[in-house]
Amino acid sequence: MPKIKINILFAIILSFFLIYKIITKEGVPDFRFSTTEVVKGDIIESVSSSGKIIPGEEIKVYSRVSGDIYKNYVEYGDIVKKGQILIELDSTRYKNDLSTKLKNLEILEIEFLQMKKKVDSDKKLLEEGFIPKVEFEESQNEYRIKSIEIEELKSGIDLLRQNITDTKIISPIDGRVDYIDEDLIKEGKIFTNSWVYTVSSGYRDLNISLSIDGREITKIDVGQKVEFSVENNSNVKFLGIVKKIIEPIDLKPNINKGPVFYEVIVEITNTNAALKTGLSVDATINIQVKNNVSKVKRSSLRFVPPEGIIIKRAPENDENYGVIWTLNSDNTLSAYSVETGIKDTEYVEIINKKDLPIDSKIITSVEIIKKNKNNGFSLPQPKRY
Repeated sequence: MPKIKINILFAIILSFFLIYKIITKEGVPDFRFSTTEVVKGDIIESVSSSGKIIPGEEIKVYSRVSGDIYKNYVEYGDIVKKGQILIELDSTRYKNDLSTKLKNLEILEIEFLQMKKKVDSDKKLLEEGFIPKVEFEESQNEYRIKSIEIEELKSGIDLLRQNITDTKIISPIDGRVDYIDEDLIKEGKIFTNSWVYTVSSGYRDLNISLSIDGREITKIDVGQKVEFSVENNSNVKFLGIVKKIIEPIDLKPNINKGPVFYEVIVEITNTNAALKTGLSVDATINIQVKNNVSKVKRSSLRFVPPEGIIIKRAPENDENYGVIWTLNSDNTLSAYSVETGIKDTEYVEIINKKDLPIDSKIITSVEIIKKNKNNGFSLPQPKRY
């Protein structure tokens, strides 16, 4: 036998010997697959976020006049009604000024009537030629000046009456006192345009402020339904609707700062006394609902076959389609391209199954177990894909 043929034969025998040693030493891998099927059902696509409960309405209450504090009627956290007096200032100064101006008005109105009579008289005398036109015009001018003085005085009186009213600072809405300037109250004097209180709408009118990643914001629209739970009570679900989307001040992406976030305001529709401003919430915004669609578990689209598996049908090279793997009756695998749609936390919609066989066993994961050389099984060594 030629020397070359002997060498080739020796190499083949040696290869089989090495393979045998590896197999008997390390064991033959065995695969256990978890499978699923394409099913019919509903899918709710959603965006999840966390945030806090905020008042539906929050109004800062300012003083319109200055004055010494006569009496403070409320404390922090008090529930108040619209129009209820929160604090009262001493109105003595304004009342005294009003009394003086009212007396002055009486005098001016008497003088005004006298001037009117003189203008009427001078007009008649002018027509009869007993006085010159200049004298009549002087009477008219004095009459107009007195009329202006009266109007200015009336405006001052109206302002004083409003100031007296404004010495009683009232709540603009039904709600709760969420802020009091305690230092201002202690000083005993309030100046015009001082911020004294904040009154919020309370638990009957609450919103949620959510922070949404800019990459998800295009999915969010006003009117979408929201489900949420509050901290330490995740079993109780509350409902709301998207009320407003607030753009961030700086929309320029920044590598150091990370993605841009938008504030989404949600109006709570089934509030109760358990909900309070400041509580943290976990919320889910329902983006789109599809009923009775074909769907498959999302894990099936993430599956990648491990080495050592016999593949009967390789995947297509098409980036527009997802790939799912099926388990054949002979334990080989086949790949099929599918067009996907919306997804929820567990399932993804299958829009187009292409040539995927009906009732296929679709693989979601695999567990690799090695046989030992005595044909027994070692302990499972899970390797999930």
